[in-house]
Amino acid sequence: MIRTVKINHIIRECTGIKTISFKLGNNIIPKPGQFVMVWVPGVDEIPMSISNYDEWGNWSITVKNVGECTNALQNLNIGDFIGIRGPFGNYFKMPPKTSKHIFLIGGGIGMAPLKFLVNQLKESAFKFKVIEGAKSKNELIYLVELFNTKNKNIEFFCSTDDGSYGQKGFATELFEEKISEIKYDDLKNTIVYTCGPEIMMYHLFQICKKQGIELFASLERIMRCGCGLCGLCAIDPVGILVCKDGPIFNLSELNKMDDFGKYKRDFTGKKIKI
Repeated sequence: MIRTVKINHIIRECTGIKTISFKLGNNIIPKPGQFVMVWVPGVDEIPMSISNYDEWGNWSITVKNVGECTNALQNLNIGDFIGIRGPFGNYFKMPPKTSKHIFLIGGGIGMAPLKFLVNQLKESAFKFKVIEGAKSKNELIYLVELFNTKNKNIEFFCSTDDGSYGQKGFATELFEEKISEIKYDDLKNTIVYTCGPEIMMYHLFQICKKQGIELFASLERIMRCGCGLCGLCAIDPVGILVCKDGPIFNLSELNKMDDFGKYKRDFTGKKIKI
């Protein structure tokens, strides 16, 4: 069922990226990692990760301008209406209390669902590290909230491909540096949550698999329905549907996916290289 909501707040995060908020009520409470199908009247309907939810029933999505529907979303104003279906999918489970090291690693717009998880971990008083990577400084999001946080439980690190902000290089390289400081016996009590470009997540998968670190990754695929009907988000050879069985998958599940880090499907269902 599509629910019509009014946009009540807009934040320009950085070049080409905005956070759009709306009140959907608190009779339905989303969880970090879940997504909604967002309908722009007269344009299209697309899946979007939920980037925040608060106790007053305000939901947020963070939108990057990459196509017709996201461009239409970017051009909306406070007071305009959109349609929402969901939330759909599974979610990031809270880490065990025995976890000694917790990492949230995001690339670009992949920080959106992790932002929601950051807030949940803060409320639960977990200590954790956030690593955000982007091509350049003007593509980093949530810097004010994350870098300037006064919460002693959060450590924030940044990397950019061109070195324009934070450490020069990739988020995966920064992660390898940080785990090199962890005692070997503590690696088994380390947990990683990630979302971003699939190539980045595939490299994280390889690192975590080698080191015996638990990993939870949020995958992105083309979706037309959000409920398992269109089949565009199917992953071979296991036949998993990202919309119904995901979008969050652990290391063991990722290990069974031949497509992970290599292929996705276009709007016709044809496989294309990532």
